Formats: sequence, structure tokens, C-alpha cells
Amino acid sequence: MIKKVLLLSLVIFMARGIIYAQYTTDNNGQTYTLERLSKIENSGVIKESSNHINIYTLTQSITISAEDTLTLSDEMTLRCKDGVRITIAGQANIGGEKPIIFTRASDSDTPDCLFLDTPKGEVSIKNVRFEYMGLMVSDTRQLNLNNCTFATHHGQQAAALYFILGNNKASVTDCHFEYAQKAAIGSSVNSEAQLDISNCTFLRNSVANQNIPQINLSASEKINITDCSISGNPANNMVGGIGISNFIGSENTQVTIERCHIADNRYGIGTVGPVNIRILDCTLTDNRYESDPMNGGSGVSLYDPYKKTDAYLKGNLIEGSLWGVTIIGCKSVNLGRTSLHDHQAPTYNPGGNIFRDNGNNGMKYDLYNNSTITVYAQGNIWNVTNQTKDEIEKVITHKVDNSSLGEVIFWPAGTPTGINLPTQDANKVIRTYTLNGIAIPYGNDYKGIQIANGRKVLIKK
Repeated sequence: MIKKVLLLSLVIFMARGIIYAQYTTDNNGQTYTLERLSKIENSGVIKESSNHINIYTLTQSITISAEDTLTLSDEMTLRCKDGVRITIAGQANIGGEKPIIFTRASDSDTPDCLFLDTPKGEVSIKNVRFEYMGLMVSDTRQLNLNNCTFATHHGQQAAALYFILGNNKASVTDCHFEYAQKAAIGSSVNSEAQLDISNCTFLRNSVANQNIPQINLSASEKINITDCSISGNPANNMVGGIGISNFIGSENTQVTIERCHIADNRYGIGTVGPVNIRILDCTLTDNRYESDPMNGGSGVSLYDPYKKTDAYLKGNLIEGSLWGVTIIGCKSVNLGRTSLHDHQAPTYNPGGNIFRDNGNNGMKYDLYNNSTITVYAQGNIWNVTNQTKDEIEKVITHKVDNSSLGEVIFWPAGTPTGINLPTQDANKVIRTYTLNGIAIPYGNDYKGIQIANGRKVLIKK
């Protein structure tokens, strides 16, 4: 049987939104705050106060020029009118110990985004909550995004956090993304963004139920996704967990996905095109919500007709998928190579992957080698009662089943006593929030009550 493939969708257009009248700063090296801007007659920033928290309304788009700086460090709320965009071409330092909220001015308004448009130097954004608008990044030397929340992004851009053009670099830590219309984090085809994404949570993004995964990235020379939780909505049968694509033939790509929990999506992790990828110590559970098994439902799907992909999988739990791991094309796929005597060799792999309850239409599919390459998959625990050659053969599809396919070398298998399940630190996937909706840094002492979805309403001691 030849498995059909539905390519991951990578949205490459740049939604610019509706841009109205605009104010541009003087470009003479000055530092601006919302307080200062509110005192400039034609800036479009209007100030009001409520309960000792500064509240501002932005009525028109605004640009911070290349020689100027925007600094926001106090607790405040910025309410943005329809189509408003905030463009940073200069320097920016946004956020402090108290929360900042970017949101819409009214239920009928759809603000555009905060846009980092080739800013000068490093940009830091901390403790900011984005509601009904997002953050778009172009050619940024270094973005440090920490402890931020992206909620109910409107989808006018391809992602709530969207990287376009140029060689962007970013560190995204301790952030939460929920209910975006499209992807939570995305990059355009020509961005080649180098990203470190760690300790982040993703909840039911890609609400529009298009063929767009929650994390939707173009391969680059460095993408690290570590200690993240990506939870889908079983009702959305078009939405994957993590999608990595290479449509322009980028070389020297390196993607590492490590210690992540990915559950309840259409598929767990999928690659399209040439990519070097390592998937380590992840739990991929119930990534099966595809109505037609011929179109998806894999825990891990590796698709590369150009046969340049190198993939290395170790220590993962892959459970409850329509297909455990599927391979189409690719250059080298290594799920375990314990037969090498040199344990320091780059191709040595202890395996340690665990397969449970993967299959569809009454058949078990732990590993489907729908390619011509030889795949090593030694040292793993398979979804059979007895880890024998004959039993394991029943859950693997390869040359034995179809002479045109490559062989899977799966023996020797692992032993259950020698393999530990991947574990998740609960503090890294369950976030706590202030009454203003800002994520609390780990280690702070709070009391409060649990309400829903791992989020808490808290009262500080």
C-alpha cells in the first residue's frame, strides 16, 4: 500500500492589514513613552486612568523612526483601534516586572500588529499580553521574548508571532499561545528565522481549522524547540502540532525538538522537504484527528522527495496515532542503531523509542517505511506483547511487505526494564497567571484557585 501525502501548508503571504493615518517620530535620537506620546497633539495616543493603572488608546498607526527608541516599562494597557499598526524601526525595550497589555479598543476593532521592522540592535519584550493582535518581526538582529501571552490572534497575519524576511534571530521563553486563528508561531518561506523556543505552552491554536500547524516554521540553520507543550483540539481535523518545511532548498538546516509534549492534534511533528532534524525524549500522544488515514494522522511524518533529509529519533513515546512514524523519501532516518560498537559515532543511537496503540482500520502501524532507504530502528519497544522478531514484524511496514520499499533493521529490540518513559516537568507545561492575564515567572509564591485548562486566578501572598 502506498500512503498518500497531504503536504503541510505554509502560509507565505504577508498580511499588511488596513493602515490608516500615521504618526512618525522625529528621527533625532529621542526616547518615547506612551505618556510622552499622549502629550503630542497628532500622535494618536490618548491617555486615561483607571484604578491607578495607566490606560491609553491608540487611534492611528505610529512608527518609531530608525534613530528613536520606544520604552514601555510601567504597568499599562494600550487599546488599539481598527487597523492600527505600531512599527518599530528604531530601538525598543518593552515590559518590566508589571504587566503590559496590548488589546483592541472595542469588540468591533481589529488592530493590525506590533511590527518590528528592521529595528536597530536587540529588542526585549517581557511580561506583555497580546490580545486580538500579534507581533510581526522582520530582519531583527535579536529578539528576546519572555513571559508573554498571545491570545485570540485574529489571523490577519499567518501567525500570532510571525517572522518575515531576512535572517531573524529570536529567543522565545516562558510564553503562552492560545486560540490563534492561524498558527501560534510561524515564519515565511524566505525568513530563515533562527529560533530558540523553550518552556512555552500552545493551546488549541489554528482555530480556523485550515491545514496550518500550531507551530509552522521554515527550516533554518538553527531551530530549537524544547520543553514545550502543544495541545490541540480534536474537533479541528486539519491542524497539526509542529510543521517544519523547506520549499526553497535551504542548506545547513538544523532542527531540534526535545522534551516536548504534543497531544490531540491532526499529526504530531511533520517535515516537508530537506531538513536535518533531531527529535529527542518527546511524548506524542493521540495525534490522530484526521478523518482520512491516507491524508495524515502520524505521530511523526518525514517527507522529502529530494532525499536529503537526515532524521534522528531517540527516547520518544509515540502513542495513539493512526501511523506511528511514516517515512517518504529522505536520505537517512535513524530511530536506533545499537549495533555500532563505537558509541561515540554520530550514527550511534540507543533507540529507546516506545510505540503504543498506533494504527487504523484494524491494523497496527508503528513504523511505515514508504521509501527506498534502509532505516535503522534498533533498541525500541514496539506495540506487541512479546518483543520478538516475528511479533515486531507485524507492526512495521517495509521491504518484507513490499519489495520496492527499503528495509527496516529493528533487531535487537529494546527491553522494557532498560527504557524510561519521557517525563515532563509539570512546572514547564502548567502556567500560572495574574488577574490581568500575565504569566507568572516560575518560582514566585502565590496562593489561589485552579479554574480551567491549567490556568489559575491568583491572589499574591
